[in-house]
Amino acid sequence: MEDLKILFGKRVKKFRLKNKFSQEELAEKVGIALNNMGKIERGESFVTASTLEKLSQALNIEIEELFCFNEYKSINEMKKELSTILQNDDNICLLYKIYKMVIDN
Repeated sequence: MEDLKILFGKRVKKFRLKNKFSQEELAEKVGIALNNMGKIERGESFVTASTLEKLSQALNIEIEELFCFNEYKSINEMKKELSTILQNDDNICLLYKIYKMVIDN
């Protein structure tokens, strides 16, 4: 498993982009220096409890969401992975069977 700081930083960046904030905008909302926001997103630094609370408020999410590391890949990541898998006819047949089993039940 990746380092906690790196996983956390990826989650912060994901929600920042989802909210269409620049690093500078989020840093300002949270009340930290821009270079500290960059360090957090890169996993080079971790947040204090106070900053954690401000991050969740600025991103309009619960604190727990910043620690949900085992979620699905992004749609683009799934599409890229599936495009590789679907180049093989056997894989297409297998995925179709799985799809039919799930949909028909």
